[in-house]
Amino acid sequence: MSFDPRPLRAAAAARGDNTVTAIAARLGAPYPTVRRWTSGRGEPKGATLAAIQRIYGVTPASLYPTPDTAA
Repeated sequence: MSFDPRPLRAAAAARGDNTVTAIAARLGAPYPTVRRWTSGRGEPKGATLAAIQRIYGVTPASLYPTPDTAA
């Protein structure tokens, strides 16, 4: 199970957050951290996953697809 940043980027863009800066501001997370997430070099954990789901409607299951759910 590995992190897939595409659902986060797509959901953010749908809300008008087309930059890492905008995503970071909406989530209240540091820019370098969000940059790692959106580039796939890092992954959100814990409370941040809950914030992503609450703000963007992206579930942890879509961010961490299993071979059964990967499209």
